Amino acid sequence: MHGKKAICIHCTHFRNSPAFLEKTFPGLNVMGSGMASVRADDGLCLKRDVYLAAYYSCDAFEPVG
Repeated sequence: MHGKKAICIHCTHFRNSPAFLEKTFPGLNVMGSGMASVRADDGLCLKRDVYLAAYYSCDAFEPVG
């Protein structure tokens, strides 16, 4: 994995792009946007179907690539 930590932001199941989040949570853009600074790098785990912080980790981790 070339020195990257086994955390959500480096996992194949994790999605956190503003466009993806706004499509997944349609009301999100009413409150600002998926690019909001309070969101940071948080996103959605497609494996566990939960919204979480990018620095979390779990046993379902699979590195991107």
